[in-house]
Amino acid sequence: MVVFNILVFLISLSVVIILHELGHFVAARRAGILCHEFSLGMGPVLWKTKKGETVYTIRAIPIGGYVMMAGEEVDSEFVKEGMRVRLQFEAGKVSKIYIDHTKEEYENYQLVTVEKVDLSGKDGAPLYLNDYEVKRDAFLVLKNRELQIAPSERSFSGKTRWQRFWAIFGGPMMNFVLAFFVFLAVNLMVGFPNMDSSVIGTVGEGFPADNIIQVGDEIIEVEGNPVSSWDELSAALDDDPANRRIDITVLRDGNEIDLTVTPIIYFYSIGFHSSPDTIDDLIIGPVTEDTKADRAGLQEGDELLSIDGVDVLRWDDVVYAIHDIGNDPYEEGRIVPIVVQRGDEVVTVNVSEPFTAAFLETQNINIVDTRIGISPEYRFSLVQSLTGSVGDVGRSAGIIFTTLGLLFDSDGAGAGIGVDSLAGPLGIYQITSAALSQGAISLLSWIGLLSVNLGVINLLPIPALDGGRLVFLGYEAITNRKPNQKIENTLHYVMYLALMGLFVFITFNDLLRLLNIK
Repeated sequence: MVVFNILVFLISLSVVIILHELGHFVAARRAGILCHEFSLGMGPVLWKTKKGETVYTIRAIPIGGYVMMAGEEVDSEFVKEGMRVRLQFEAGKVSKIYIDHTKEEYENYQLVTVEKVDLSGKDGAPLYLNDYEVKRDAFLVLKNRELQIAPSERSFSGKTRWQRFWAIFGGPMMNFVLAFFVFLAVNLMVGFPNMDSSVIGTVGEGFPADNIIQVGDEIIEVEGNPVSSWDELSAALDDDPANRRIDITVLRDGNEIDLTVTPIIYFYSIGFHSSPDTIDDLIIGPVTEDTKADRAGLQEGDELLSIDGVDVLRWDDVVYAIHDIGNDPYEEGRIVPIVVQRGDEVVTVNVSEPFTAAFLETQNINIVDTRIGISPEYRFSLVQSLTGSVGDVGRSAGIIFTTLGLLFDSDGAGAGIGVDSLAGPLGIYQITSAALSQGAISLLSWIGLLSVNLGVINLLPIPALDGGRLVFLGYEAITNRKPNQKIENTLHYVMYLALMGLFVFITFNDLLRLLNIK
């Protein structure tokens, strides 16, 4: 099973990355830009092959990738005046320039000192080195690789701003296109809820409604209040989250049937919920791994006695106490003591920095919620699938921007959400495995979100990312002059090193979480 999960993870991540780089590659090729390399992954080369002008590689670190376009190198001036190089000729023109002239294997080629050189040939001018004409598809032989020379018309820097924009933006755009089609597939398979009806489409196995409410039942009353749509039904169920006995009337086979359901109450700021097996007793149900409740030491079967110094006797008291905690401003290092009866012992557990209601709202989560495990009927709609998929891409991007904003919100609702909360390759593997365990629909939805994530992150105005390159392009468009190439390349290189350091840090935290080291 682990091997299968790893395979699915690698395929999912590779698809997202390959299509991103393919967006750059196709746009660059359409503009006539020479692409030296198309790489999947980062670090040492594991496999490579050359097809046409481009070398295709798979590298050791299975995250990221790049398209190496001519004219984007950190230092594209490989041949300078005063250098000594060796020349290989073909039909009277230079076909290869050997930078390392001291190698014995090159000693049969002509050794020259560079006195004048032009390998860009703007406006179709001939390329030359000293008095020798250089082929427009000649090669530079460097220490560890060969690079085809890129005259001005084949170089990124020699293209129009519009062509360069698409060569940069093509990558993120392909991520959004991929996400749209993934979400479209999900929407076509799942359909859309019929919100105009209160007919039950599914009943969750193991939830309170299981074996009480049936698929096809039409709920017509909740707590004596008539309902006819799913919105009215949801509002009636959420009216009193502490209500442990909800009276529901359903229409089944033309007969009205009165039912009683005991909902589960979820307390998301701390991460626990009521036991489905009790009604009035304040017993905690199974505690989800790695929640704040789990880290604090709350256990399934604990009976709540007090929360943050307030005695709790009924579920109403628990709801009010959790609401009070969640509506307090965030305080770094805040500890919320919860006293529970555990067997014959009275135990105090300390919950660290519970989520605020304001933060949970940014994630579209209520601080307290109830569930009985029912969902509406779903129906197929091509038009709604198309428009809904666009909305899914937008909502996914919104979630990512919100999360990024929380990283820099040291005093507000998002405080406590730091860089150490970000996921690297190991974290993405865990999320992918969890999505896979919930079925194909969940996995596809995660791939869509991951693709949007890559597109949004790459558009951030940070050097070394696509967004940083677009900023420099915007500067050129506004000032009508190109930025200093050396300064731009230096900024890209320095930020690249910083991002690699962040990558190592995030991966280290992933490993700690994987090993359950806290």
